[in-house]
Amino acid sequence: MKIQQYKTKSSNHRINATAFYHKGFRWKVILPTKVYNYLVDMVEKKPPFKTFKLALAMYYLSLIISIPTRKKDKIYKWGYVPLSSRLLEKKYYKYTRYFDYFLDIEIIQKINYSTYTNTSNGYRFNYSAIKTEGNECLDFSIFEISDEKLNEKILDENFSNDCPHLSKWLNEGLIIDFDNLIASMEDKFCYNKYDAVYSTPNPIIANVYNYWHCALMMKNQIFRATRDDNSDNRIHTNLTNLPKSFRPFLSYEGEMIASLDIKNSQPYFMVLLLERYNDERIKGIIQSIYDSKTAVLMNDLSEIIATQEFQEEFQDVKKSIISGMFYEYLGDEVFSEIKPHRVIDENGEKIEIYRSSFYNRDTEYMEMKEFKGKRNLMKKLTLQLLYTPLKRPAKEYQIFQNHLPMLCKCIELFKTQFEDKDSYKNFPKLLQHIESDCILDFVTVKLAEKYPEMPLWTIHDSICTTVQWFPTMQNVTESLFSEYSQDMNPKFESEDWIIKDKSA
Repeated sequence: MKIQQYKTKSSNHRINATAFYHKGFRWKVILPTKVYNYLVDMVEKKPPFKTFKLALAMYYLSLIISIPTRKKDKIYKWGYVPLSSRLLEKKYYKYTRYFDYFLDIEIIQKINYSTYTNTSNGYRFNYSAIKTEGNECLDFSIFEISDEKLNEKILDENFSNDCPHLSKWLNEGLIIDFDNLIASMEDKFCYNKYDAVYSTPNPIIANVYNYWHCALMMKNQIFRATRDDNSDNRIHTNLTNLPKSFRPFLSYEGEMIASLDIKNSQPYFMVLLLERYNDERIKGIIQSIYDSKTAVLMNDLSEIIATQEFQEEFQDVKKSIISGMFYEYLGDEVFSEIKPHRVIDENGEKIEIYRSSFYNRDTEYMEMKEFKGKRNLMKKLTLQLLYTPLKRPAKEYQIFQNHLPMLCKCIELFKTQFEDKDSYKNFPKLLQHIESDCILDFVTVKLAEKYPEMPLWTIHDSICTTVQWFPTMQNVTESLFSEYSQDMNPKFESEDWIIKDKSA
């Protein structure tokens, strides 16, 4: 389908994707071809209920692969993808009739919702019924949604216009070199059919799905942009969900793209919180999350921060974060006793390999992971330190607490304001809201106002534009960060989206 091009009165560029998805635009769903063929075959052999619509059936089935691509690092245990009943009901109030039919023809398998983990019913494709003979590379098909009401509901769900200064650049100019991507990363788009089983929480086939789905969404310019202030308040788009190895194959109107990244970003926004908690913007964010607890929280926090013990302890931590050297600081000062598991030779260079176990909430297992260099291990540990629950803290948190007790007192204040078991999640949520306020609602808004012709995207803590615009974007961004943080800028790092090697 040819898509009509819209232009603004003040710009040569097309306006935001709300206009791009105009009245004639039809949303497309992506399904493994063998799943589609099986569905069509079974509809003929075992006719469904009278009001059955193939388009809605395909949409429901497509969620089993589209939802995981929005959380690219998440592993779905045994392959079951939780589907919210609220989400399904929005499309058709008797959605259970479709899923009962899917189960009846054995195209999917189901695991019931869990009150313990507070997760919805989970579904996966039933490969014991959908035969896996044939090519080991998945084959996907794309189908347009022609039902106008269903199309409108899907578009409303997948596109919010909370950041029009960013979402307007999700348009026909944003291209992925699909053929070269597939050619250079063929192994990422295939799997051994004997691995396509659910006997273990094996992510192989899930990764193949994710790669194919992301690539096809970009190729067909099926753009999505959502933002939820009840969650992390970040904007989630095709770019935020895209595997990093895809970036060199993207361009905008023929020009390559580059990004400006914040080093030690989550620790940086923690510093900003502890230094600027009385700032009106940050105080408002705290209020939005902690509500009636805010006054007591702020009072307790100010008492800790005012102590000499905190100031002396925090000085080196803050310095390491602002300079972009926090992970090195952790490795040298806090976790100095951690030694490499082994040393390997890689192209004549000695590489230290570190090993450590981490609990994976998705699989509910402890997993042994390896890291090239101590810095990468410290980066993983930092997320654990910031996000860990306090009832069963990891041993690394206890080491961190012994070295930095006053900083941990501050962190624990934010994690323990509510009685429920998920109270600790409010602290990382707070940091993400400060990040989104800074980047989405301040820096990029002012960038767009000053340079309306500058293509602009974000990947959470990264700001992206074309190579031609990059020097301007970098200079102005650093100045705007200085304004937001009152001269407490982070360390920035630039990245050109070019092919460095063939590894993902």
